[in-house]
Amino acid sequence: MKLRPTSLATTRWLLLASLCCNVVFATYVSVQWLRPGWTPAGAGVPLRMIERVAERLPKDDAEVLWRIYRGKEAEIAPMQAEYTRALLKTMQLVAQPELDRAALRLAVKDARDKRLKIGDTVIETFVEMLEQISPKGRRQLVGGFLR
Repeated sequence: MKLRPTSLATTRWLLLASLCCNVVFATYVSVQWLRPGWTPAGAGVPLRMIERVAERLPKDDAEVLWRIYRGKEAEIAPMQAEYTRALLKTMQLVAQPELDRAALRLAVKDARDKRLKIGDTVIETFVEMLEQISPKGRRQLVGGFLR
């Protein structure tokens, strides 16, 4: 495949589009940062997941989940920071005027691997919780799925 030289007008347009994307992203991050429960390291995704599950549990079982999660927060926070950095690196590659496909593929794979590490830790949290909560709490979590 032969690459065509880009015109100056096209290059300027791409740079302007990139600048606009960066402004939008910076605004979004700034607004999110001010929201309660949001952390700059990964946007608090595991926290929101824990909140949703805890809402479906009886009070005592929800407390078990929160205790286990708080014990893993110190492990999750650095993983979230690494994931956020990987996402930012990916976005920077995407914003470049000339797309480096190989670098983009590596960056996306790196971000996915980091996200999976967070997911594994969240799964460990849920498994540990399921071992400790009441049968009633476990039934409430599955709801009508098994009927």
